Amino acid sequence: MPEPLKILLTLAMVACLPTVSRADLQLKITPAYPALSFDDNATALAITPGKNPRAVVAFQRGQIRVLPEDKDSADAPLFLDLREKMREETGFEEGLHGLAFHPSFATERRVFVCYSQRDPRRTVLSEFKVPAEGPLRADPASEQVLLDLPHPIGNHWGGGIAFGPDGYLYISIGDGGVRDDPYRLGQNLWTLHGKILRIDINGRTSFQPYKIPPDNPFVDKQEIRDEIWATGFRNPWGMSFDKVTGTLWCGDVGQDAWEEVNLVKAGGNYGWSEREGPARFEARANAPQENTTFIDPIHSYAHSEGISVTGGFVYRGKRFRGLKGSYLFGDWGTGIIWSLSWNPKDGTAIGTKPVYTTTPDGIRFNPTVIAADAAGEPLFFSHSPSIIYTLADSLLADAEISEDAQVEEPPTPEDATELPGDPETTEGES
Repeated sequence: MPEPLKILLTLAMVACLPTVSRADLQLKITPAYPALSFDDNATALAITPGKNPRAVVAFQRGQIRVLPEDKDSADAPLFLDLREKMREETGFEEGLHGLAFHPSFATERRVFVCYSQRDPRRTVLSEFKVPAEGPLRADPASEQVLLDLPHPIGNHWGGGIAFGPDGYLYISIGDGGVRDDPYRLGQNLWTLHGKILRIDINGRTSFQPYKIPPDNPFVDKQEIRDEIWATGFRNPWGMSFDKVTGTLWCGDVGQDAWEEVNLVKAGGNYGWSEREGPARFEARANAPQENTTFIDPIHSYAHSEGISVTGGFVYRGKRFRGLKGSYLFGDWGTGIIWSLSWNPKDGTAIGTKPVYTTTPDGIRFNPTVIAADAAGEPLFFSHSPSIIYTLADSLLADAEISEDAQVEEPPTPEDATELPGDPETTEGES
């Protein structure tokens, strides 16, 4: 988990940024479900595929709930209760991390979850069945474990999951924990840590409950795990596919210098722990660099701007024409939401602009999940107590977002708490 000193120092750096008046800020956030508040951290949002899509949200300590169709309702029915499994998962990053519905959910009534466990410490990927009749609720007795992956240290789990347009399940796994990737797992191609995986959950083999897609980039390499789609990640947090282009986006939480947003490609190596952001990783500066090709992030920002990226999604909704096609993402520590404009033809960034910036007299806002609702409109889940926000309708929504807006005032150091997705210490570490 993040060291308190690191948080104090980075927030102090952010405090030195120039400020602007509230009049220069373009958009505001407003509660999307005014009657709802949860005493836990949201970690994932998934939409049920089909004619009547519903938004379902997972919380770190084991609850999964269905958001109401009536935005003013105070009722979010329980979809699946894993709190008993999470009873021992008390570490800051431990718990329930990922949620995804089968792409053919109308006929294949399966939902997939990813969570951490202890004794032994491990990442678990499971599927549950959802009865077609009655309320939308998974059968807790139907669990089938698909992947049980030992985890070295109790942080940097990753655990986000998403189905791609190809129907395969993508799984983000962190580097195993603690500072500096001490076991060099991010670049070790015989381990699944520090990777994004791709598996076929519609089949199984004689030795594992899933198949390997035949076009995975390393299927013909005996020395590399077949499940690997891309490598070189530290702690991926927030993974999604663009519904129009099919591109895979993933935020990756940095250590001391940089936060990353990556466009993930088959076989790509995104650098960790040889590199952090666009630069050589400082802890490796005096060692020979791996003889391989690294892909730089489509966007990175220094810890003078934020301290823990929350990956988001490419906006394809209807409310904000000026944001259409842009990637929305944020920073947990500073509460800033940005839009990133990009060129889908070559996958390069055009520029980033702040969409929302926390103000001193505003709400406390630390986004743990940034995702689209069933209509494609933005939802932002703030740190516990988890309140769900969206962007407020504004006459300025169709205009260009100001490139000059800066943080007016960051969270004060005494308010600093540990970051989701950026643990730097574990029990026993000094």
